Amino acid sequence: MLSTMMHTPLGVPTLLHFGARHFVESRIADYDGASLQWQTYGDIYQLAGRLANGLAALGINAGERIGTFLWNGSTHLGLYLAAPGMGAVLHTLNCRLAPEQVAYIINHAGDRCVFVDGRLEAQFQPVLADIPDVEHIILCGPEGGLDDPRVITLEALLEGQRPSFYWPEIPEEQAAGICYTSGTTGNPKGVVYSHKTTYLHALASRAVDSFGVNERDSILMLPAMFHANAWGFPYSGWLSGADMVMPGPHTQLPHLKRMILAGRPTLTAMVPTILGDLLRDDSLTEEHMGCFRALVCGGSAVPSYMIEQARARWGVPVIQGWGMTETSPMCVLSHPPKHMGSTAETTWRMKSGRPVPGMMVRVVDDSGRPLPEDGKTVGELELKGAWVTGGYLDVDSDAITQDGWLRTGDVGHVDAKGYVQLTDRKKDVIKSGGEWISSVDLEDVILQHPSVAEVAVIGTADERWQERPLAIVVPAVGQAAGAGDLRAFLEGKVARFWVPEYWHFADQIPRTSVGKIDKKRLRDQLDSDQISIEVCRD
Repeated sequence: MLSTMMHTPLGVPTLLHFGARHFVESRIADYDGASLQWQTYGDIYQLAGRLANGLAALGINAGERIGTFLWNGSTHLGLYLAAPGMGAVLHTLNCRLAPEQVAYIINHAGDRCVFVDGRLEAQFQPVLADIPDVEHIILCGPEGGLDDPRVITLEALLEGQRPSFYWPEIPEEQAAGICYTSGTTGNPKGVVYSHKTTYLHALASRAVDSFGVNERDSILMLPAMFHANAWGFPYSGWLSGADMVMPGPHTQLPHLKRMILAGRPTLTAMVPTILGDLLRDDSLTEEHMGCFRALVCGGSAVPSYMIEQARARWGVPVIQGWGMTETSPMCVLSHPPKHMGSTAETTWRMKSGRPVPGMMVRVVDDSGRPLPEDGKTVGELELKGAWVTGGYLDVDSDAITQDGWLRTGDVGHVDAKGYVQLTDRKKDVIKSGGEWISSVDLEDVILQHPSVAEVAVIGTADERWQERPLAIVVPAVGQAAGAGDLRAFLEGKVARFWVPEYWHFADQIPRTSVGKIDKKRLRDQLDSDQISIEVCRD
C-alpha cells in the first residue's frame, strides 16, 4: 500500500528556496582582515542566480562538475547554492593539498570549470599545466598572477547576468556535491553527496541534541568550506536563517578575536588545536567568549582540560564530535545524557559521542563479528546511516562490508547507552606485550601537565615488549618539564605499563591539511631517524 502523501524531492533547491523566502534579512559577513562586510540572504540569493546564469552561459549542464578552490566567503556560499541548485555538482577542492594532489582530484572528478580565490593564485599556478580538460578558470577577487588563456574573472562571468534563475526540480538521488578525503594514505578518494543526504544532514543539524542551528544563531564559519562541507554549516545555517561570519584566510588568533568582538557569534566549530590557542590567550575572557552558546570541537580527541577550562573561564560548553568526510560529516556528538548517574559531566563530554538520529554505530572484531556494547570491549567501529557513503567515486574499495556497513578504520568501544568512545585509529593502536595502549587516552593525561602544549603518542619498536609508546611533546612557552617529571606525573593516573619510557621534545608536531596531528608523517620521521629518542625509566 502506498501513502497518499505528496512527493517533493528533498535537496538543495528546496533548501535554497526556504532560506531565501523566510530569512531574506538574515546576514552573511565577509572578513577582510580588518572588519566585517555584511550582506543579506537576499543579496546572496541574487548572487546565486547570477552565478547559475553565468555558468549556464558557459555551457555547464546538469551533472557536470564545478570545482571551487576558495576560502570561506560569500562567493563560496553562493556557489554552494548555485551549483547543485542548477543541477550541476559542487566539487570543493582542499586548498592545503600539494599541487599534484589538487590536479589529481580535479582530473579524477572531471571538473569542467574551477573557481579560484585570487588570494590563492600562487598555490594554484602549478596546477594549471596538469588539468588540460578544465575549460574555464574563474578568478575571484584580486587579479594578476594566473597566466592561462582559460582564465576569466568573476566580474566577467557575472556581467549582464540576471539575478533570477529558473531552479529546476532535481531528483533527490542525484549528486549534489563531491568532497575528497584528505589523502593521508594514497590518493584522496571522492565521496559523492546526494541532494537527499545533503538536505537530511542539514535538517538533522537543526535538532536540539545535534548542533541546534536556528535563526537566532550567528555561526563563525571556522571549518573550511572545502572540507566535508564545513561540517554542513553552510546548508544548515541557510536552512535555519542563521547569520554567518566568513573568515576567509584569516583564522589566526588576532583575527579570531576581532571577528568575535565584531560579530558576536553564538556557535562555531574547530579542531582542538584552535581551541587550545584560544585557551592559552589570557586576554580572552567571558566578556569576549560569552557570546557563544556552544563550541563544537572535533577532528581529533578533545583533551579534558580544554573542556573544563572553556566552561570555567568562559561559561561555554564544548560539544565533542566525531565524523568523517564519508558521513557528511556529522555522526556522533557528546551531549551528556539525561541520567548521568555518578559520572561527571566532563567525562560524558570527553566521549566521542552518541549517534545523532539517522546514524548507527557498531563495534566488531577482526573477523567482522559484532562485539558486546559494554563500554569496555574494543574493536573496529563501523557505521551505517541516512548520510553515510556506500562507496567511493570510481574507486574499488573494501571499505563497505557485505552487509552494508562502512569500515571506519577507527578503534573504540560502545556502551549500553550507545555512547561511542574512540581509542585510536586502527593503524595507531599500540600493542605492548600483548596488551593494548590507547594513544588517545594517554595523550589526554599527558596534556593535563601544565608544561605540555601539545603531545602525540605513537608506537616504537621495543626488543622486550615488541612495541612501546613514544611520547612526542611540544613544551608550553616558558615551561621546561623533562621526561622524568612527566613520568612521575603519570604515575597513578594511567596503568603502569602505559607510562612511556621513550620521549621526544619538539618545537612543533606536523599536521594534516585539515589540522589533525599527522601520525603517519611522525611514523615516517621515526623510521628515517629524524626523531631522536630520549630513554627515561626513572
